[in-house]
Parts: sequence; structure tokens; C-alpha cells
Amino acid sequence: MDNQVYNLTLEELINQVKTDLITREYVVCSMDSTNYNIELNMPHKADFFSLVLIEEGFCTYKVNDNKSRVEANDVLFSPISETFIIDHISDDYKAKYILFTTNFITQAGFNYRSNDILKSISSNPAIIINNEIALFKRLKFYLDELESLNDAENKNYYFNELIWHSFSLLIYEIDNYFRKIEIVRPTTPRGEDLTTRFFELLRENYKEHHDVQFYADSLFVTRKYLSKMIKKTMLKSSREIINHLLVTEAKILLRNYNTSVSDAATELKFSDQSVFSKFFKKHTGQTPSDYKKDDLY
Repeated sequence: MDNQVYNLTLEELINQVKTDLITREYVVCSMDSTNYNIELNMPHKADFFSLVLIEEGFCTYKVNDNKSRVEANDVLFSPISETFIIDHISDDYKAKYILFTTNFITQAGFNYRSNDILKSISSNPAIIINNEIALFKRLKFYLDELESLNDAENKNYYFNELIWHSFSLLIYEIDNYFRKIEIVRPTTPRGEDLTTRFFELLRENYKEHHDVQFYADSLFVTRKYLSKMIKKTMLKSSREIINHLLVTEAKILLRNYNTSVSDAATELKFSDQSVFSKFFKKHTGQTPSDYKKDDLY
């Protein structure tokens, strides 16, 4: 296998599975072994979030060399921009997917008192939810509703209101599960405490301090030790988490019509607009100007 990471875009996948949508910021679709359109045993990175409900069969999913088997009645949540590999799906595999963008979450902003939920689901790693039958059924209900609402043939005067209602419930369910497992995430007491304090510091300082060294110094540990413990507990490096949070906040800022690229760079304490633009393009594949233009038009 080569080292190339293949980028998946929501637009491309929508063109492959469904085109008669009211909004193209999300899609709900079913996949099985006959129409599965992601090449196996190849690393991929997506520009969207995905929630997968395994209805029948199984697949094997790998992130950071951690391999998991996802079976019927399991739920797989994968955040945006995480590199993953699917190396096998069974012949009887059948699953329901919802794929959605950061834009789609922020469009429902009036449902949230803050951006904490968006930051939470963006910074958490991929997670597999096992043997939560009641949760699986609730998520399945929301996906069915969202699939029907986004069908261009189903005209509905209250389309947006109904969409945000079902989608908000879906997001709250995911975030609620994350909050529950944070308490029982298997790690050492030292690692758990360090991770908690890292995220507290990050929440307060991510705009002013983009360097891992600042957080290591503030926690009185070496940069290497901090990175090791965060990687162990979160399956992502401290650098990846900081960058993820900055990109998420940048997108939220750029969606504001009145916020210029320069304003976003200043708000996030980049040394200048050029440095911000290079950072944003490196992590999203788009310049901030292009991202803002695509969003507005």
C-alpha cells in the first residue's frame, strides 16, 4: 500500500449516490457490499463528518493502526479530516449513513447556546458505540426523518425548522454519548487528569497560543510527555487537536458575512493574514477567501 491519502469530498459522494436533494450540506444514504464506493485498504480523509449505523454484517475500520470490527447494531462516528482505512466489509454488509459538513452544523447555530458541541464533536476521535440498542434505534429514526426531509420530491413549508429539529436531536445524542464516555475512558489517573487540564487550558487559550510547548509548560511537563499522553487518551496528537480547533473556529468566523479573512486572522491571533491563509489551506485544501466565497454563493 502506498503512502498517499485519498481525499473524499461530500460533493463527489453525493453525485455518486443521490442528486435530488434540497440541500447538499448533508446526505443520508444506504450502502451494502454491492454499492460500497470507498476503495478498501487505502487511507482516506474526508471533508465531512459521518455517522454510520451498521444494520447487518460487519466491516473492519482502522485509525492510527488501531483496528476495530464494527458489527450489526453498532454505531460508528468519524470526525472530519481523520485518516482512516476500511480494509474489509462482509458480503452481507448493510449500513445507513449520514454525511454532513461543518457548515451544516453551524447553520443550526440557533439551536445551540454556544459552539461547545461543535468543538466537542470536532475534537473527539472516531468512536464505535457498541450494544446501545435504544440509542441505535433513536439514531435510526432521526436518519430516516432527515432522509425524507431532504428529498426534493417532498415539498414542505417548514423544511428548515424540521431539518434543524431532527438534526439537533441527532447531534445532542452524539455529544451526550461523548460526555458519558469521557468519565470512563480507559487511561491512567495521571493521563486522565492531564488530558482534562489540557482541554481546560486549550478552551481558554487556543486563540492566543497555537504552540504545544505553551500547554506543556503550563502543565509542568515536557512537550514529548504531553503529546504521548494526549495521543494515548484521545487517539490524536495535541498538535492535531489544536489545529482542529483552530480550523473549526476559523470556519465559524468565515461564515459570518461581516467577518473578513483579515478579521478572522486577527481574531485567531495569527501573525498576519498570509500565515493564516497558509494554515487554513493546508488543513482544508481551500484558501479562506475561496471557502468564504463558496459559502456565500
